[in-house]
Amino acid sequence: MSDVRDLLPLHALGALDADEAKLVEKAVAADPALAAELAAYRDAASLIAAPVAPPPNVKLRLMASIGAGRYERFSDRLAKLFDVTVDKAREFLGLIDRPGSWDERGAGIGLVHFDGGPACAAADCGFVRIDPGCMFPWHKHLGEETSVIVQGHLVDNSGRHFHPGDEYLASETSEHAIRAEGDEPVIFAVRAFNGIEVGGQPHRGRGR
Repeated sequence: MSDVRDLLPLHALGALDADEAKLVEKAVAADPALAAELAAYRDAASLIAAPVAPPPNVKLRLMASIGAGRYERFSDRLAKLFDVTVDKAREFLGLIDRPGSWDERGAGIGLVHFDGGPACAAADCGFVRIDPGCMFPWHKHLGEETSVIVQGHLVDNSGRHFHPGDEYLASETSEHAIRAEGDEPVIFAVRAFNGIEVGGQPHRGRGR
């Protein structure tokens, strides 16, 4: 019986051949103590082998990286905007669904910063998120800025409306405020040269 007991862990993992499995099952049927021991091994094996569902944001980032993410239609546009490969643009889009990527600035504003390609070496590149009903405050552009809306409904102070796929151009010295309309956050990709000025203070890159 000691030989059968040695086989119990392997039986619980499904690692025995058919003859060995039959031997164990016959012994377990005749001995309640062995049956209880096998049940314990099976419980332990289920904890080891049970699949663990990844957090939703991990799945979304993985899908984005292989070109199957919910923002895939923007991958070509962002590759051109940031002077990177399409695969790199997909990596950037995957950051949207990674909570740790966002620098929360308060007042419903979040920022993601990353480095663009050679043509964007002097630019601030990243994503801006404006939560529903919130506003990015009045600011002045110290250089040209190009944005592509990837989610939500954006309205500027002049009453212009922008939706996913729209491009928003801001020229040097232009000034405005923008807000999120509707029930979902506005998220847009942005490439800005020379930063912006808010309340008389210049902001660039991660300090924006």
